[in-house]
Amino acid sequence: MIGRYADLNVYQEIFKSDDFYRVMAGSALIPIALLLRSVAFSYFSLMDVLLLISILINGVPIIFNAVKGVVDRQVNVDELVSIAVIACVINGNYLEAAIVSGIMVFGALIEEAVSDSARQAIQKLIEITPKTALLEREGKEISVLAVDIEKGDVLPIRAGQVIAVDGSILTGTIVVDESSMTGEPIPVSRQEKQMVYAGTVCVDGFARICALKVGADATMGKIIRLVEAAEKSKTRSSKIVDQYAKWFTPVILLAALATYFGTWDMTRAITVLIVGCPCSFLLAGPVSTVAAIGRAAKAGILVKGGQYLENIAGATVFCFDKTGTITRGKPFVVKTISCGDLDEQQILSLAAAVERKSLHPLALAIVEKAKALDCLAVDASDIQSFPGKGISGRVGTKNIEILSCDKFADQGVTTVAVQVEGQAVGYICMEDLPRSTAKSAVQAIRDAGIRQIALISGDQEAPVSKVAQQVGITTWAACQKPADKLKRLAAFKNGQLVYVGDGVNDAPALKASDTGIAMGFNGSDVALETADIVLMNDDLGQLPFLIRLSRRMAATIKMSIGISFFINFVSVAAGAAGLLTPIWGAISHNIGSILVVVLAASIRFTKN
Repeated sequence: MIGRYADLNVYQEIFKSDDFYRVMAGSALIPIALLLRSVAFSYFSLMDVLLLISILINGVPIIFNAVKGVVDRQVNVDELVSIAVIACVINGNYLEAAIVSGIMVFGALIEEAVSDSARQAIQKLIEITPKTALLEREGKEISVLAVDIEKGDVLPIRAGQVIAVDGSILTGTIVVDESSMTGEPIPVSRQEKQMVYAGTVCVDGFARICALKVGADATMGKIIRLVEAAEKSKTRSSKIVDQYAKWFTPVILLAALATYFGTWDMTRAITVLIVGCPCSFLLAGPVSTVAAIGRAAKAGILVKGGQYLENIAGATVFCFDKTGTITRGKPFVVKTISCGDLDEQQILSLAAAVERKSLHPLALAIVEKAKALDCLAVDASDIQSFPGKGISGRVGTKNIEILSCDKFADQGVTTVAVQVEGQAVGYICMEDLPRSTAKSAVQAIRDAGIRQIALISGDQEAPVSKVAQQVGITTWAACQKPADKLKRLAAFKNGQLVYVGDGVNDAPALKASDTGIAMGFNGSDVALETADIVLMNDDLGQLPFLIRLSRRMAATIKMSIGISFFINFVSVAAGAAGLLTPIWGAISHNIGSILVVVLAASIRFTKN
């Protein structure tokens, strides 16, 4: 694009902007000048005056941005058009200068308008959080600015309201549309002690929520920041383009000079300068990346940068965590077995006392079972966690340990041993079922041509083997601590590696992979900080869509670069041969740029 319109973070309605009316006013002077071409005064013609005014309106901004680019030592293709416009004026070709200036700036406006459609999903995301909200203060409801809400404030939520903060429901039950975060259109019920998130919409019911995270700290605030940062990121293709773009201006200048001295035709040299602008070449990567990130956001997938999508396009290996990723992350207690004097409730009570402060899925299952049997009565102290092994604490004067073990492995359950002062008093057996979309997602990934698919879990061998078989994964590894997972991943580094985890215990693996994908809705804070891509709806069924989207983005960038090279090469040759005039050169130049933007915008039609 020309000058400031190359900024991909400009969010405005182009055709309602002052720039649009300025361009139109400057361009309207051209036909008026032609109608008045016979009107002349002593020293000047009215046509020339009107054409020079048109050049001042549309051409001077181009020249200004060219000078600014030179001063800032940045690649700025406006230099070529500026030289062409100035050369036209010096040569007395006012009509060509005016028309070229008008076409170039108007083409930039059209590019911006078309490319803006590629980021509509992102724009909606930014605008979705409300500016005001109702608070309960001293028994009354008052309206305040959302930025003035503080942690601990109580907000009444009614049907039709957009929730302004991340918070926990104190009282009441509401039905919430969470599609802004998850992409899932079906509303879900939320009740006391459950979380609701900023940017989601209450569609039915009434509740009072306590604000836990506000403003930029809320999940939606973090998503917006990450998306804005992702827009500015560059793919490998874009970085290569940037390197080549530095040579464009001097090469085209030399081509224009060679044309002039070879033909002594200033018009041909001016045409070469105009068509040589690599606008479409520079646009190829950024607009495609923004379109792909926007489409992903609409589907409830947060992408932190285009390079991660590019990695997926070339991925050869997919590795999965088990608990909370392939499985639902909600294991349940199958049975409790005593091997001493304690009964089932006493064993569960001791285990729950130690586990109740842990967020591990197995811990939550034990605590939930203890609640159901009404034996969650004691508290533990001196809690210590041993990742991949277990947890310990003191209940009264006794040391209690909950340790992973391989007991009952042949039954395909996950078992922990409950020990008191180093002696086993019982075993708790649990099972976690695969997600409903896991098997079909694995098959779709395999159908996409990715042959290496592995399940790497810290769980015991039997349950890992059982789940792997259920979802169709033939390569698996059990009893893997975080450090062990890294070693496993290193063995796959001969290709592009994608690791899919829950964003909590898998942080090292997510970072070590070429692209780390986290299940984001549960434990989204950790996922947002750790992973490169976050599935906000925890739906593995989105992975095949992500592969298709990434490949379409990569193919679009390559196609756009190829089209740009072809159009530029042919146009420069045609301009030097005298087959193009400056005016037709400006038209062909903008056709190439708009075509590239339209190709990028088409990415948003990628189907889930």
